[in-house]
Amino acid sequence: MKRKFLSAPLALLLLLASSFIYSGCMVETCVDCNPTPPPPPPCNTCFPPPPPCSYGPNGYPGPAFFGLDWTVVQPSYVWTNNTCIPPVFHYADYYNSMPGTYHLYYEGRVLNGCCYTDYYWEVDFVVWVNAGTLGGCGYAGADGLPSYLMIVCGPNGPGDFRTNKLQEAGITTTIISQSSQEVIVQYTKGDINVRVSYHRLPESLKRTLDPSGIVKGN
Repeated sequence: MKRKFLSAPLALLLLLASSFIYSGCMVETCVDCNPTPPPPPPCNTCFPPPPPCSYGPNGYPGPAFFGLDWTVVQPSYVWTNNTCIPPVFHYADYYNSMPGTYHLYYEGRVLNGCCYTDYYWEVDFVVWVNAGTLGGCGYAGADGLPSYLMIVCGPNGPGDFRTNKLQEAGITTTIISQSSQEVIVQYTKGDINVRVSYHRLPESLKRTLDPSGIVKGN
C-alpha cells in the first residue's frame, strides 16, 4: 500500500489546533486592564451656590425743621422766602421745611437809653437734611435723623438765645465773628456744620420785598 503524507504546512496547522483543544486552558486578552477613572462631578452639584442676593432700599432723608425766635424785643416786621413759615406763626416753634438756602429779613425798634433806635437785619441761612444710609444685601438702609435750625432775631443780630430747643436737639452754636455790621453763627450737629450770616442794613427793605413773604409771629 502506498502511504500518503500530509504536506508540511497542513501538518503544522493541525498541530497548533490540537494544542488549543487539548491544552485545558483558555487564553484571554486584556482589553482595558487600567480604565481611566471618571471625572469628578461639577462643584455646584456638591455645594449648590447661594441664592441671588436681594438688596434692600436705601433709607429716606431725615426731616428738616426750621423756626424763628426773638431776643430783647420782638421784631415789628419779618419776611422770609422759606414758605414753611405760615403767614401767622409762633415764635420758638419748629416747622417742617424743605432743605435749601434761604433769606430772612426783619426790622424793629428798641429802646436805647433815652431814645428808640430802629434796626434792620438780613440773614442768609441753610436748612439741611441728614441723608439715609445705603441698603445692603438682605437689609434696608436706615432713615436719616431729623435736623433743626432756629434763627434768633435780635436788635444786634442773634444776640442771646432764648430757646433751649437747640441744645435739646444736640446742636452746638458758636459765634464765628461779630461786628456792628455782621455776625456769623455756626451751628454744628455731628459732622454737619451750617453757618448763618446776619448783616445789619442802614435802612428798611420793606418796599423792595415780595409781599408774599411777609410773616407775623406771636
